Amino acid sequence: MRPPEWVRDAVFYQIFPDRFRNGDVSNDPPGTRPWGGLPDRKSTFGGDLNGILEKLDYLEDLGVTALYLTPIFKAPSNHKYDTEDYFQVDPAFGGNEALRALISALHRRGMRIVLDGVFNHCGDRHPFFRDVCARGKASPYWDWFTIWGDRVSRDPEPNYACWAGVPTMPEWNHKNPKVREYLLSVVRHWLSEYQIDGWRLDTVEYLPPDFVREVYRLVKEERGDAYVLGEVMGVAASWFKLGALDGVMNYRLRDGIVAFFARGEWSAEEFARHIYAVRRSYPPEANYAMYNLASSHDVPRLLTLCHGDRRRFLLAYAFLFSYIGAPAIYYGDEVGLTGGEDPDCRRCFPWEEARWDRALLETFRRLAHIRHGSPALRHGSFKLVEARGRLLSFLRLSKGEKVFVALNAGEQDANAALPSPGPWRDLFTGEEISRRRIPVPALGFRILQAFGRA
Repeated sequence: MRPPEWVRDAVFYQIFPDRFRNGDVSNDPPGTRPWGGLPDRKSTFGGDLNGILEKLDYLEDLGVTALYLTPIFKAPSNHKYDTEDYFQVDPAFGGNEALRALISALHRRGMRIVLDGVFNHCGDRHPFFRDVCARGKASPYWDWFTIWGDRVSRDPEPNYACWAGVPTMPEWNHKNPKVREYLLSVVRHWLSEYQIDGWRLDTVEYLPPDFVREVYRLVKEERGDAYVLGEVMGVAASWFKLGALDGVMNYRLRDGIVAFFARGEWSAEEFARHIYAVRRSYPPEANYAMYNLASSHDVPRLLTLCHGDRRRFLLAYAFLFSYIGAPAIYYGDEVGLTGGEDPDCRRCFPWEEARWDRALLETFRRLAHIRHGSPALRHGSFKLVEARGRLLSFLRLSKGEKVFVALNAGEQDANAALPSPGPWRDLFTGEEISRRRIPVPALGFRILQAFGRA
């Protein structure tokens, strides 16, 4: 079993549904706040699946080919990581029919959708846990959870296993075969009945590895081209050796992106060593199936970490769009949305276009267009050319195509050495180049494609 080929060609877009767009005010939950306010832990703003459906033209024009949605199943919170019903899309998001409509529209456009599977724990409103709370050991679901004592108690702290000690997120007892069967039925249902294109597995590092492998095998049995993505914050080598995932959210790569581009703490040599170590920790096919991110719903937005410096921000995204693996845009990054630690990183998308950074948006579109038009950037090998001071350059090579990328993370202009005198074509400006060195502006980048006999 190998990662699906379509992931190599993908440009992902992550959406936190409550904050992307409110497409149907009739399903707004009680207490919904006016769009655009600063979020707190409990605030809801009315975003839903119909809002995503309304903006598919925008996403397609941006160059997005695949959506990853944080949880959409019925749950009391705004984030939905405390599942109440795994078989129902939350009514505040439009219910099951809204998901059908979204999937149908995406597939007509040749786009994909990956859902978030929260299988380490559920919410305390899940009917099985509520039955345990009400009936104690008489409940048929008592051993579906891990409880120390004769009844469920939360004082002075929970006497049951729960995610990170959060009382509202009781953990499933995966040692119980019935629990596994139930959760696997969820995996199968949305693949077979709704034709989703993959699962992002939440908190993989908390799950039993053999269960993750069961999920992976079931997914591949149901749909061989479905994607299994794991949330792994550290090095993920063991998951690939186990044969349990196609790719991971590449937070280790992001660590280097923040250090080199955003904070300017590393030299190009240090960054080159870091990406080499990350890349060589995984099988080649897994590297091409990585979900390469700069921002997410769990970490501060990259533009905020760049202290608002759009040059550093774009430099980092230029790297993501030209490196091995699938680049991922966190909703709103492309128009200059900022945000600090959770929940601030989950602000509403600013649909008032006067607030957009048009130059950012156009550069994102151009980067996506360049990637889609280049087999080398999507499928090619990686070869480091230079790592000197704050200048990093590399080649992406495939049969019939050679692309040269130079990234200058320094405050001074630099010159990058080309591997051959050309001819080359600058994919941003169209300039033709036939020399051995090119200028790269401070905090800028160049992407060149060889043509002729280069």
